[in-house]
Amino acid sequence: MASRRRGCDRCARQPGVAAANCRRAARGRLSAGPNHRRRHRQHGRHLDRKEGPNPGRNVGITEARQPFVLLMDADVRVRPDAVRRLRDAMAADPSIKVGSPIVVRGDRPDIIQYAGGALHYICEAVNPWQDRALADRGAAPLDIGAAPACALLLDCAAAIDIGLFDERYFMGKDDGDFIHRMKIAGHKVWEVPQATVLHDARPRSAWLFYYQIRNRWHFILKNYQVRTIVSLIPPLLVHEPLQFAVLAAKGHAWTYVRAVGGLLAMLPALPRDRALTRRIRRRPDRDLLVSARIVVRDDVASSPILRRGRSAYERWLDSYWRLLTKTVLAR
Repeated sequence: MASRRRGCDRCARQPGVAAANCRRAARGRLSAGPNHRRRHRQHGRHLDRKEGPNPGRNVGITEARQPFVLLMDADVRVRPDAVRRLRDAMAADPSIKVGSPIVVRGDRPDIIQYAGGALHYICEAVNPWQDRALADRGAAPLDIGAAPACALLLDCAAAIDIGLFDERYFMGKDDGDFIHRMKIAGHKVWEVPQATVLHDARPRSAWLFYYQIRNRWHFILKNYQVRTIVSLIPPLLVHEPLQFAVLAAKGHAWTYVRAVGGLLAMLPALPRDRALTRRIRRRPDRDLLVSARIVVRDDVASSPILRRGRSAYERWLDSYWRLLTKTVLAR
């Protein structure tokens, strides 16, 4: 805990930056503002509901007393100078509205956990540097398409304008949806490789499957352009049965059915959700989505047969995306 306090203190010393420890909000308490109550005027907020980190993140943004806020999870440790490097990058380029450090493993700080993120067009995560050496990443900053909310430096006004974090997303696309709307609005999400944070991650449990399935479909219906959704019907007609079959083989068929029911319950608000996306849109889907290797949990695709099938499947997805971007989704 001391190391996390030092991280917030370093944030507090950056002009115009506040800090919010938001993962605690999932347990009902938000620590917002710089640490050390007397020195840095820390204030705490108690949230009556326990609905994941997004309600706390939104409180941290809307009640920040500075134009920028550093959102941090409780299992993250910020390296010295990380916040300063992010802040300097954002000051040099006003189009950068999110500063993202590289997230490394807490037990092995030389190994990357998240870097260079992007969003696959079938709405799955792309994390090309996962489990690779930090030294191999290089020193060049990058405008990325997806970033985890382990630690993010945000422009508060931009975050409010795009609609904040979706509080219905209890895990599963909870941060990806927010970052994607930043990209839809034409803002840069700037990864600074010299800024790193250590993440003391734990293996994810199976209870997340419900939210990942439900939120992924809601993400597509909320954020994708109609032309894109229609164009993706063929690969989705392949992807969804495959996903269901793999989950059913692992004993999670009922979870998938429940997730579909959860999605149906969210549909009445979809016109309002899509109206927000239309209002903020500055960039089309073809500029924001990619085709690349998809992140798949080891416990889901562990057999050699599934790994070989995955490789062939991803090649087919890549071919389909190249076809779309040259025809239906061409400029």
